[in-house]
Parts: sequence; C-alpha cells; structure tokens
Amino acid sequence: MEILDFKMAHDENVYPPSEDSYLIIDSINPTSCFRSLEIGVGSGVISLHLSKEIPFTFGCDINPHSLYLSKKNALANSINNLHLFASDIFSSIKNGFLFDLIVFNPPYLPIELHPRELIDLSYHGGLDGGEYIRTFLCNLGFYLSNNGKAYLLQSSLYPLKNTTNFLKNKNFHYKIKNKLKLDFEILYVLEISFSKNIKV
Repeated sequence: MEILDFKMAHDENVYPPSEDSYLIIDSINPTSCFRSLEIGVGSGVISLHLSKEIPFTFGCDINPHSLYLSKKNALANSINNLHLFASDIFSSIKNGFLFDLIVFNPPYLPIELHPRELIDLSYHGGLDGGEYIRTFLCNLGFYLSNNGKAYLLQSSLYPLKNTTNFLKNKNFHYKIKNKLKLDFEILYVLEISFSKNIKV
C-alpha cells in the first residue's frame, strides 16, 4: 500500500497512519533542521516524511512492533538516515542531546483501565487523556534546540487550555498550526518554540 508516495506495510499491533498522522505532516515545517525526533513513531510514516528533508532523523517508541515495522518501511523506501530506538517519551535520551524539530502524536483517549495489549499504548492517555502530554511538556525544554520547534497533536478530549497555560507559564511560544474537526473531537497541532529563543 502506498501512502504519501511511500510503500507502507502494516501490523495489527501498530497504530496505522490515520487522519492525525496526515494532519501533523501537513503542519510541519522542516526548513533549516539538522536533527529531528519523532516520539511514538508507530508505522514510521511521519519519520519517513521527515527523513526526506532532514539529514539526521530519529524515531522512538515503547512498542517493539512499531520499531520493527518502521525499520521495514524505511528499508522498503530506501531510506537510510532514520535511526530508531526504544524509549518511553524521552527516557532513553541523554539531557543535552538537542533536536531542531520534535514531533509527538500522543495517546490521548481518557481511559480508566490499564493497557492490556501493546496496541493499547497507542490510544491510552490515562484517566483524563493528558498523562503523556504533561510528561512530554515537562521535559521538552531539555531536548529542544534554542531555535527548534516542536509539533504536538492534541485532541479536544483533553482541555486545550491545560496545555496552553502550561506553555505560557514555562516561557514557551505556541501557535495553533492546524486543526481538524471530527465526529466527536477536534484535533489540534500546536507548534511550540522557546519565547524569544531563550531556554527555560
């Protein structure tokens, strides 16, 4: 199957390319980026897109099936500048290793039960849907370069003001880069950078 001119294999244990994936791709501006990171790489479709524009592209995931599938899809498309590794958000990355562009399409569904299958990790956003968003935002400043940009997808299922208030309080600048209205939610893509290029 071809998606955005890429040959893409699929795995039932991995979140497939969907409306949110395409919304993020449509929102990203990779100009002048040297090193990028996608957190929660899934099938690899976003990282494959980044690898066409950015010399050093990294993708991580907590799901080993995602890493295997992303590697398979990279090889099928003759992409050799995508580096994949296991990580729970930033857990495997040393402080001070900076990226010019960071992308995160987090699990955001509010769910009370604990994940039972690996695929559940793609959807399970904790009790209020914001568990992984908060973890990401609390650590973003350690990994984003001074002039870098982060792209965060968020659903209206988790209050947008929770995120925007946090960003304002932590001296981040943000703008709503894109949005998409679906049947039961609105998806937003936030472009985040350091205010006045000053790191917190």
